[in-house]
Amino acid sequence: MSDIASDRTQRPAATPAAKPAQRLASVDVAKGIGILLVVVGHVVSQQVPAGHEWYRTLKDAIYFFHMPFFLALSGYVLGLSARAWTADRRAFILERLDRLIVPFFTFGLLIIAGKSLFSLFLHVDNTQDSLLAYLDGLFIHTSRSPATSVWYLYAAFIYAVVFRLVIAPRPAILPALLVASLVLPFFDIPNLFYADRVLKFLPFFLIGLWAGRHRDMVEEQVRRSGWLAMIALGLSIVLTLRAESTLSVFITALLSLPALYWLAQILSERGDRLFMTLGAFSMAIYLLNTITIGLTKGVGFLFLKWDGNAFYLYFVVLTLAGIALPIAAKLVLDRIAPPLARYMR
Repeated sequence: MSDIASDRTQRPAATPAAKPAQRLASVDVAKGIGILLVVVGHVVSQQVPAGHEWYRTLKDAIYFFHMPFFLALSGYVLGLSARAWTADRRAFILERLDRLIVPFFTFGLLIIAGKSLFSLFLHVDNTQDSLLAYLDGLFIHTSRSPATSVWYLYAAFIYAVVFRLVIAPRPAILPALLVASLVLPFFDIPNLFYADRVLKFLPFFLIGLWAGRHRDMVEEQVRRSGWLAMIALGLSIVLTLRAESTLSVFITALLSLPALYWLAQILSERGDRLFMTLGAFSMAIYLLNTITIGLTKGVGFLFLKWDGNAFYLYFVVLTLAGIALPIAAKLVLDRIAPPLARYMR
């Protein structure tokens, strides 16, 4: 999301002629679609209330494709950016370090502090027994990281470094790297230092990067056949829910790329404001939604558990809390602490 947020410079001359910058409104809408899926998927982090398996099914379906879609968007915007391809390597990497790794570990530590403090008097999900266990999960054995809700930032930094050091100097190797990366989701990769997430999602970033290099062709093909991809995505989700496998999840994720971008094209052309707004605040929502959902749920549990029909109320309230409260926090920080607010752009 950080990579998607602001760089609208046109591509280098070696790529096909770029269309006007306003066409990137579809990317903003696509971010809005993606971030709504993220928030809905975070309403319940562990045990689904009894009688509400519909939410488990919904969450499973979302998790088949929502992060591959976001990472493809990150690659797409880098592919479009002339500055990204030509910037000084050291300056580019330091900029990404500041924009991605600083907020990743800052929010990781804030989440640890928040869980440790609020678990003393509120219900808190996914707690650990000690500070050492929290830190081990954040930095090393990352299957139990307290920062899994913001792991995208870490992955996006690694991808940016690979892009600037390996791909940007030799763009001709991109197709070969993309093809080679397609096998990574099928390997059992250790969950140390987020290696499992970084490697398994690499193909989607590279697909986006390649698409950015061939924007005119890709956008036209999506416009023509995206509706077919949307139908195929729906069928793939249904089949994967019935018989999930690594291959079926991978196919579903691939289909989501043209399908959701086609939807974003349609909505942006119709002047959609809802998803455009969500896209504009996607970084703030991404960073803060689990915190605001968790706090809202913890306070709510003091008065009403979410068993039975109460979960329907919680689903609506927590989804709104995961969207509206981060937006409000970003607007406040814009006024009182601009240096902090820039990490939410």
